[in-house]
Amino acid sequence: AVVSTQSTGHLPLHVLLRSSLTLKASDQVIKRMAGHVTNGDHDHISHLKYWSHIANSSSQFICDVFKKKGYEVRVVGGAVRDVLQDKPPKDIDMATTALPSDMVEVCTEHGIKHILTGIQHGTITLMVEDVPYEVTTLRIDTDTDGRHAEVQFTTDFQLDAARRDLTINAISADIDGRVYDYFNGREHLEKKKVLFVGDPAERIQEDYLRILRYFRFYGRISLGDSKWDEATITAIRTHKSGLHKISRERIWLEMAKIIVGNHVEEILLKMKTLDLFPLINLTRDFHIKGLSSQHKIAMLDKIRPVTLLSYGFNSADHFSKLRKNWKMSMDEEYIGQFVIKHRHSQDVKYFKDLLVDTPKHCRHKFHMGFRELCLVRGGDMELFESLSDWTVPDYPLRGDQIIKHVGLSKGPMVHKFITLGKNKWKSSHFSLSSDDLLDYLVEEFNKMNKGK
Repeated sequence: AVVSTQSTGHLPLHVLLRSSLTLKASDQVIKRMAGHVTNGDHDHISHLKYWSHIANSSSQFICDVFKKKGYEVRVVGGAVRDVLQDKPPKDIDMATTALPSDMVEVCTEHGIKHILTGIQHGTITLMVEDVPYEVTTLRIDTDTDGRHAEVQFTTDFQLDAARRDLTINAISADIDGRVYDYFNGREHLEKKKVLFVGDPAERIQEDYLRILRYFRFYGRISLGDSKWDEATITAIRTHKSGLHKISRERIWLEMAKIIVGNHVEEILLKMKTLDLFPLINLTRDFHIKGLSSQHKIAMLDKIRPVTLLSYGFNSADHFSKLRKNWKMSMDEEYIGQFVIKHRHSQDVKYFKDLLVDTPKHCRHKFHMGFRELCLVRGGDMELFESLSDWTVPDYPLRGDQIIKHVGLSKGPMVHKFITLGKNKWKSSHFSLSSDDLLDYLVEEFNKMNKGK
């Protein structure tokens, strides 16, 4: 059965929560599923290493209170996929037969703090023991524009699974560890295959962001070595222009995950071959080899994606243009610029001089960029520690001292002599005193005026 929300994006909140919604069949989704649905795989996974991360006291509590009201709840998406891959799940998302109004009622009755995160699409965030759990009413997409969808609520988990992008993301499990796999996602996971649910062209046209998600999951799941699904590649080639519909921020979010994932050179070369670069504002001279070479030694679990991305640029200006287009943060801008400008130096003294020249209020940014540079080099901790514990000395001269002892008048010449003295001080490894520097500057002043 399907519960019609009609055009949920335009309904006010009180209507979404309180209106009497009608049931109707969805021929569109049933047709989409035809020929693709398998019988649900009801194997148990409760014995797997990380299942206890899902079936904890909080998630058990959520399932229990909903069950008492006659609603079914299952864990869906990435959490199940991660457990099947013997990985600890990051976030636990759930799907339920309860309508949004039903969920609010259950939460209110049991004193569960809840946030109406995406109520128009049936999503409420439950806070249990200070941990967020996103719980979403089962739904189908009735109308899409290539990015956003109007939905209808349903009580059928199989219909809900049919609207998901990849088969490996369409697997669900109840709190007892019973698996429901309608599209052979578990088999595809074991064989390291990344496949869309049903027709790749249809799924991509529903949401063009799925083009980039396909490449991201190829890097996460596949063994690489050009194990591409040809039907998917054909669909991407045909419908790639839809990437224009995707916001720049979302493109960066997906590309950031691709960059620090596996098979990055293979993926970027495939994207370039498919002429996707112009559609996401990467130029054809983007240096894939430079990025992939550094990828092999970088500490990928610790660095920011922008640090690796910067190795695709030979020019800080070109990076800055992409930063603005992808709407990266100012911290990401600083890191990218820092790495591009200073990645060729490994001399401790070079970075000490750089740090001394950095205004005190900006030195936290320096350390941020410097740490990223060390991590992308594979964890150059000797270089990192040489500065992290170093007490930055203060330049011992002020402008008024120079004016008085050298005999300068106020003006640009003072700044020139401040810089001259500071360079001499740095070349002495910061050992010269103010008296030593003043003597040096007097000598330089006399040389400049000799013969005038």
